[in-house]
Amino acid sequence: MVGAGDTVPTGRGRASLVDLDLAGLARAVWAARLWIAVPTLLALAGSFALVSVRTPTYRSEARILVENGENAFTRPESDRSSGERAAVDQEAVLSQVQLILSRDVAKAVAQKLDLARKPEFDSALRSFNPVKQVLIFLGLAENPMRMTAEERVLRSYFEKLTAFQVDKSRIIAIQFDSHDPVLAAEAANMVVAQFIEAQQANKRSQTRNASQWLSGEVDGLRRKVEEAEGRVESFRARANLFVGSNNTSLTAQQLAEVNSQIAAARAQQSDAQTRARLLRDFLRSGRPIESGEVLNSEIIRRLNEQRAAALAQLAEQSSTLGPRRPRIAELQAQRANLDGQLRSEAEKLVRVLENDARFAGARVEALQQNLDQVKRQAGEASEQEVQLRVLEREAKSLRDQLETLLARYRDASARDTLATLPADARVISRALVSNVPAFPKKLPTILIVTLGTLLLATTVVVTLALLAGTPAPAAEAADAAPEASHRAGDIDAPPLAATHEPDFSDLPPATAETATPESIAALAHLLDAGPDGAACRRTLVVATRDGLAASGVALALARELAGAGRRVVMIDLDRDDAFLSPLAGPDAAGLSDLAAGAAGFGDIIHTDPQSPCHIVPAGTLGAPDADMAAFAVEALSRGYEAIILSAGVMPADAEDFDALGALAGDAVVVAEGEASDPEVRAAYGRLAGAGLKPVVVMLATDDEMAAA
Repeated sequence: MVGAGDTVPTGRGRASLVDLDLAGLARAVWAARLWIAVPTLLALAGSFALVSVRTPTYRSEARILVENGENAFTRPESDRSSGERAAVDQEAVLSQVQLILSRDVAKAVAQKLDLARKPEFDSALRSFNPVKQVLIFLGLAENPMRMTAEERVLRSYFEKLTAFQVDKSRIIAIQFDSHDPVLAAEAANMVVAQFIEAQQANKRSQTRNASQWLSGEVDGLRRKVEEAEGRVESFRARANLFVGSNNTSLTAQQLAEVNSQIAAARAQQSDAQTRARLLRDFLRSGRPIESGEVLNSEIIRRLNEQRAAALAQLAEQSSTLGPRRPRIAELQAQRANLDGQLRSEAEKLVRVLENDARFAGARVEALQQNLDQVKRQAGEASEQEVQLRVLEREAKSLRDQLETLLARYRDASARDTLATLPADARVISRALVSNVPAFPKKLPTILIVTLGTLLLATTVVVTLALLAGTPAPAAEAADAAPEASHRAGDIDAPPLAATHEPDFSDLPPATAETATPESIAALAHLLDAGPDGAACRRTLVVATRDGLAASGVALALARELAGAGRRVVMIDLDRDDAFLSPLAGPDAAGLSDLAAGAAGFGDIIHTDPQSPCHIVPAGTLGAPDADMAAFAVEALSRGYEAIILSAGVMPADAEDFDALGALAGDAVVVAEGEASDPEVRAAYGRLAGAGLKPVVVMLATDDEMAAA
């Protein structure tokens, strides 16, 4: 035999469980309702008591905005040209959060609020707690006396302080918890004040350190500048590289002047030569001399006036006198004399211009020699000028550095004199005294604890029900079920006889009724009620002679119980003639298929075509195995309210009878004769002797049917 907790191996590994029945699971939860209600009520009472006696904790919050606090008047000189404040990134905001949580700020706040004298922050000042002392003795809790008073205060301080960045902003929220609402607000505001003061102190320290460092650097750099400029002037004097106007060396200026003089002399020479050549060409060709130099000469101008007067007289006399007259000849001679004087004066001017050209050429040669000399001097001084420029650049670099450091030193000195430097944060919301406790939240705490306990208890009950195995019917009615019923034939319930109660007093006593029910409904009621008020879950239906009669009674009984709202399954255990199996359909899988591993539990459960009850056929692989039958009955009994075992004719073999008796909790004997029939009495005795509670069903005879 297979026990209730055993499993039978199949071709699929193990016998598959049937689907979960929610209605059965709900009934299991309802049956264990006390196991859910009692812990829930205890959790409700305990949470209410806990939040009632717990000292409330109040929370106050202050908020600050992190930004660059510098303005046009306090900003360093080097940053004023930009005109814009530097942006504050997320990393800077998170760094300010860590500064708020620093130990230096914590020490300053603890000192100003005198937190060391408050029992809330120093556990050594609290009242004696025996539970905590036991935990400390067992090593499960830390001994606060091993820490200094400052460490105890700071630990409590950091447990009550919370600082975080508000999402997607540069705002930092500072929260402080305390049993005293006034202290919570004061502590939050004090943290903000100490944070801003720490920022200002840090800026003052940086400015003072920078001023001191710049002072030393300026003094040293000033000496270097003096030395560099002294080297420049000393080298300039030694190399005779003096500078004239426009910051130009004397050699360069002299070279430029000589070049300009040479150019002027050459222009003068060329001009004189050109004018002398033109005048000589006029004289050679005999053309009238029309030149500015000739016309502007005083002598030539007078000679021209005399010649013009002589020509006028000659013209006047020629009108009255002949060409041979002495007066005409005199005037002609006078004109020729004047023309000769004019030519002589012109030649003098030509010679003067030629002399001026020669003088200009000589001057050009002299200036050229002077230029060559100046060039030689400039070439000799070029290397010295390179060295001088190196010294000048070094001196200029040192001078620029000195000017930069002096500007920064003046800026740092001016900022150091400020009474209060702007911090990189400002308060936008100060903490206020809160009258509403932040912890515990009484109603939410009670609801959470109560609902959590309810869910936990329900989960435990459901889990235990599932572990205990709450199977449910697996398959719905197939579309071919009516056709299978037709092929199996209509198995109707045999008519029961209304006879007298049989007398089985000489047989082993049984706890069930021994009366013969008058109908299937009476039989169902008898089995459903039971002698002790409990319904029979497993009923074995056997016959004394004809297995078909037992199958009919089993089918009618199952349908009757299913019609009354019970969840019923019929198991066909008839080894000889499995009359109920065809109701599941042709070649329907059953117990033998389950034993062979060819089907699982979900495959062997079928629906009766004419009722809500289910059918487990014998199978297509022969008679069902006794062990498999025991396993199937044990598994199905967890999901069904009634199991009807149709065994056909009662087996004569003792082993087979014991196997059937172990499956049932009650029995129905189907008899076709009188109650005094030895076969009926023997069947009743065997069932009662096996510990069952047999009920005898007497089938109606033909005469009784006719009389009815």
